[in-house]
This record gives sequence, structure tokens and C-alpha cells, in this order.
Amino acid sequence: MREKFNLFLSILIFVFFISSNKSFSQKVSIIYVVENTPITNIEINNEINYLLLINQELRKIDKKSLVQYASKSILKEKIKEIEVKKYFEFGQNQKIINGNLNKLMSSLNIKNENEFNKLLAELNLSRNFLSKKIEIELIWNRLIYEMYKDKIIINEEKIKKNLEININDQSNKIDEFLLYEILFSPNTTSDLEIELSKIKKSINDVGFENTANIFSVSSSSKFGGKIGWVNKNHLSKTIIDTIQKLDLGMHSDPINVPSGKLILMIKDKRKVENNLSLEEELSKIITAEKNKQLNQFSSIYYKKVELDTKIYEK
Repeated sequence: MREKFNLFLSILIFVFFISSNKSFSQKVSIIYVVENTPITNIEINNEINYLLLINQELRKIDKKSLVQYASKSILKEKIKEIEVKKYFEFGQNQKIINGNLNKLMSSLNIKNENEFNKLLAELNLSRNFLSKKIEIELIWNRLIYEMYKDKIIINEEKIKKNLEININDQSNKIDEFLLYEILFSPNTTSDLEIELSKIKKSINDVGFENTANIFSVSSSSKFGGKIGWVNKNHLSKTIIDTIQKLDLGMHSDPINVPSGKLILMIKDKRKVENNLSLEEELSKIITAEKNKQLNQFSSIYYKKVELDTKIYEK
């Protein structure tokens, strides 16, 4: 237990070391204004603490990049919050929020509420702070679903046919890939070349995961671009063909997706027992495809909202 808190205390020290002096953590100054909503240096510092809480790998990037990433993260959250408040009220999702807080505790190997609250206090965070973040994402996802649910296209017959072929071609084991992503949205060919050059340099300098933290517009960016273990049956032929050419640790060239350009990195692969029935596997694939399309719609809609939002830097 003490080792765990020493680890997080070192994170806290690292965060406050970013400040040029102690007064930074006490004196409040406005850094950005989003529409009429100010964002202060204290909020950015808290965002750094939060990001380091959920992804300790961020400690490896330089201080300037960390502050830039935290600023980008909180700006994105504020834009989402302003947008969803036009359509929905807050304070009606506590049961789901508590479930997400429990998942966070589990991911940090924290066993009880007291331990969790003590850790948050060490990082100058609170349960209300985390709850608000979770609720913003929940309501944003609800908004995206309501706006785009009729635009989701699922060819169930085609998926079923391909699945039947794959099942017949396989033994009782199937490939799974541990995938990481960087999603970016260049506006022009020139922007693509500039952005891609920056991303490649960053990957060489600080690695794929830290580059995802800084450059990716996907929600996975907070976790170093980690998608997780993905069953081969859940991937499109284009993606399968791409990643099967990669050695472990290698990344792909940009892949065209509706929300921009996607770079994938395969960190590991394994074979797992394929015990699901055709119907169960079909249901999982359809759910994954719906979520993928909703994530793409989310990126597209966020980009539109961001362009329409007035942001001032003080």
C-alpha cells in the first residue's frame, strides 16, 4: 500500500515541479475563455493531475508537452460541456457515474473508498471532479447517439456471411490483437503532410503512446491511444490486411476513415479459445460496429462544434 501511495505522491511532486514556483498553485489566473466560460491555471493543473492518475506513462513526456496536452484536454471537455447543456440536464446519471468510478478504482488496483479518497486528496482532486468528467462524456455520448442513430448502417447479412466463412476457416482458436491508435483530422493535403511529419518525429522521440496522448483526437488518447485486445472477427478486411503486415511494436501508415486519418500500432497478439456461438459472436460484432460508427460520428460532430466555438487565449 505504501509503495502505491509513494508512486502517486511522486506523480504529485512531478506535477507541482511543472510550476515555475509555488505561487502558480495558489494564484488564480485565466488562461482561456471558451465562449463566456473561463479556464484557469488551477483547472489546467488539476487536469494534469487527473491525466497522470489515469495514465502514468504521461510522466515520461516533457513538461511543456504535458501542459499543452492538459490544455487541449480541458478545452475539449469544456466545448463538449457547453454543447450538451443545450440539450440535456446534468445530475440524472449518478448510478452510471458510480459504476464508472468503481471501474476506475479497479483499474488503479484500489480496493476501497477510503484508499481512493485519500489518493484523490493527495492529487488535489475530488470525487465530484471525477463525477463531472464522467457525466460530461456520458451525456455527450447520449447526444451523439440521439443525433446519429438513424445514420448507423449495419449490413447484418454480410457480417454473418463473413463470420461463417471465418469460423469455418479457423480451428477452435482465433487471433486477437492488442491495438493502439492515433486518430487525426487534417483539413488539406498540406495539413496532412505537416501533421504526419510531426507525428512521425514524435513517435521516434517519445514513442507511440505518448504521441497518441499529444496528437490523437480519439477518446483513447488519454490512455496512450490504447484500444485494447480486439478479436480478428471484429476488424474490417482493410484493417486485418494492414496489421498482419506489421511486426509487434510497428505502426501503420495512415488509413482513411470517415473521421480522418488513423494510424494503428500492434503491441501484442495472441490466440484465444473461440467458444462463442455464431449468434453470440454476431451480436458482439454488430455492437462493436455500431460503437465504431458512433465514435466516428462523435469525432466529426466535435470538429464541427469546435469550429463554431469562440475560444480566446489570455
